[in-house]
Amino acid sequence: PGSPFLRARWAAALIAVAVAISGVALLQPARAGSATLIMVEERGCIYCLRWDKDVGRGYARTAEGRAAPLRRVRRDAGVLRALAPVVYTPTFILVRDGREVGRITGYPGQLYFWEELTHMMAKAGIEARS
Repeated sequence: PGSPFLRARWAAALIAVAVAISGVALLQPARAGSATLIMVEERGCIYCLRWDKDVGRGYARTAEGRAAPLRRVRRDAGVLRALAPVVYTPTFILVRDGREVGRITGYPGQLYFWEELTHMMAKAGIEARS
């Protein structure tokens, strides 16, 4: 019961809570001490497609991929509100224990990506074992 205005306000509040909860879930690791690499992408991003071709297909089979599994989200995803704004895609955000510990903005090529990821992981104390 109640006015349509109140029902709409309740619906908006529930949606906001759901978005906030899903954002927390995205940032929370599966287990304590674990890390996640969030890839922020958008439709039509040629650099995202290039990353997929160069790195993405085999990422999960690498030591880095096992230490920080990949989660892909769209740039407009509400779950990103808990993090600093993402301007360019792809952006790779390394999260450990629910906190951002590093970020790679853009994709200029495989060599740069792997060097930056290795550096970020080492700085955050995330060990990628073969």
